[in-house]
Amino acid sequence: MRKLDTTQHRCKSKTAHFKQLVCKLASKAYFRVVYFAQAVLRASNGYEVESSEGSCGTISGVFCTVAERDACYSPVSIYNALGDATDATDATNSKLRSALPHCTRILYLVYGELVYRNLWNTRFHSGGGTGLQGDPTTVRSLATRHLKHPSTDGWNVVAGATALAQTWALAAADIPLELGECFEFNKEARLRMAVCLCVAWKFERCFFSHFPRHFHTKGPSLLSPHTHELAFVGYAFLTAEEQDCFGPWEQSNAANVRSLYHAMASLEVKLLCEANVMAFMTRNIHVLAEHRIATLLDRHVVGDNSAMAMRAILPLFTIASQDGRNAPPSTGALVCAAMLCISVTTPTTSALVVHHPETMRELFTERERHGAYNVVCQVAYPRGTAVDTIQSSCYCDKNWVHYPFVCADALRIAIGFATALF
Repeated sequence: MRKLDTTQHRCKSKTAHFKQLVCKLASKAYFRVVYFAQAVLRASNGYEVESSEGSCGTISGVFCTVAERDACYSPVSIYNALGDATDATDATNSKLRSALPHCTRILYLVYGELVYRNLWNTRFHSGGGTGLQGDPTTVRSLATRHLKHPSTDGWNVVAGATALAQTWALAAADIPLELGECFEFNKEARLRMAVCLCVAWKFERCFFSHFPRHFHTKGPSLLSPHTHELAFVGYAFLTAEEQDCFGPWEQSNAANVRSLYHAMASLEVKLLCEANVMAFMTRNIHVLAEHRIATLLDRHVVGDNSAMAMRAILPLFTIASQDGRNAPPSTGALVCAAMLCISVTTPTTSALVVHHPETMRELFTERERHGAYNVVCQVAYPRGTAVDTIQSSCYCDKNWVHYPFVCADALRIAIGFATALF
């Protein structure tokens, strides 16, 4: 049988020929549209269009070469003029600083309640296991041992929410000059704080929410029933009297629930448009401290267990330093204070790091060492709202794994270590 020479015979299939014709026509139409758009832009804005080899077919001066195209932004990215992003802890407004301890206390209380109810999953999954239904999910033992308690803020959700709230949610006009022990934010401010907490959670753990689906839509919908998670978090920020006026969290009160959800969704969009969320979530005080601890770990100054212990007690120093008056401590001061605490040997546990004054002076500047001394003193003798926040955390639990390093005796020894560094 003679072999068919396919190189000399064109495809006679009508379907294949029609597809080729459609592709050619579509390609010609595409390039004509591009040329027309270039001509319009050139005529209206005075740009010069390059069409030479190696060009990506765009306007001259706007990423037109291949090398420039590789350095350009993603075509699916969304950009907004957010201005210069600064860390929220650098705010100098005294009224906002005085309200910050109250904001932190509320965020920690609501966050801890959501975690305890298993509505938000903060476990550190390792990705192992067989994947079969009913098979227990494996977790990372090191991170779980140190950062399991929600007070440690292992996913930096509260830290990011606090940074967003201080910059966007809190308004100086709503804060009185003197805040008493019974101070309470107005409803609008608390709902904005709830939005900050939700956005921070979605940034870190968007696929690990387990809210029940109670609310059905009137018409057919593949997404129904809905969780209305955003509204539930806002509902948690309401006072008891406001919740009574709002009504129960049930399907019978779906109208109020949907109204609250849409209002908070609008606030969420407003937050994303007005605040640089990426900067506040990736450059807040806890994240920067983690980077500093990672540097110590890379230099073999501390081990993995010691580094995780330092990270676990960082929120304690952050909470205690928010006294409403003084400026927040630097990242180096927080890390230095944490390292001083884990260098203490107590009757129940040994030090995780051997204390060497010469090493501490090499690792931290004089200003950071002075800041560490002030922070440890603030933890040993907390004031104001920080007392309530600390008492409701794991740092007052004698059964917590690192309680020996933050107990009263350990803090007094750490203060002595810090004094000797001057």
